[in-house]
Amino acid sequence: MQITDIDPLEYGLIFERFLNPERVDLPDIDIDFCTRGRGDVIQYVTEKYGQEQVAQIITFGTLGARAAIKDVGRVLDLSFADVDRITKLIPAMPLNIKIKEARKAEPQLDELARKEPRIKEVLEVAQRLEGMSRNASVHAAGWWISPAPLKQLVPLYKTNKDEIVTQYDMVGLGKLGS
Repeated sequence: MQITDIDPLEYGLIFERFLNPERVDLPDIDIDFCTRGRGDVIQYVTEKYGQEQVAQIITFGTLGARAAIKDVGRVLDLSFADVDRITKLIPAMPLNIKIKEARKAEPQLDELARKEPRIKEVLEVAQRLEGMSRNASVHAAGWWISPAPLKQLVPLYKTNKDEIVTQYDMVGLGKLGS
């Protein structure tokens, strides 16, 4: 099927990613564990492969339209009432609407921006910031197991709970071929 150079039949790799031409990335191992026994599995894997070769995967929360407006409004010392007035004008659908799209869908946003220079500034700055990473957290279930010590392959950090986490997200790790 020319999805990958690997012959899945030769190696008994009957994964959906080898059978579906739309899934061109290499397969990962995905096993769901009940939360009740999840800690035991993680402890086992860490003991089996070594603490230096097992880590959780980072995720990044990004600024959506409303969050960007709220943060920028707070930094620029706009009143809560004004920020609330702007964010209420952002359409609820589609879920990840951009400020530029919201301004087209809701003419009152542009009207406010024309009348009030501070609101115009908030919208312009927020529009430049939306989509940027706001915070880092730990992937709900993603773990990376490596044949070599992780610190030789990727940057790591330790959370306030002493968890070791990759500083590359799932997509970045996938690009490394791991």
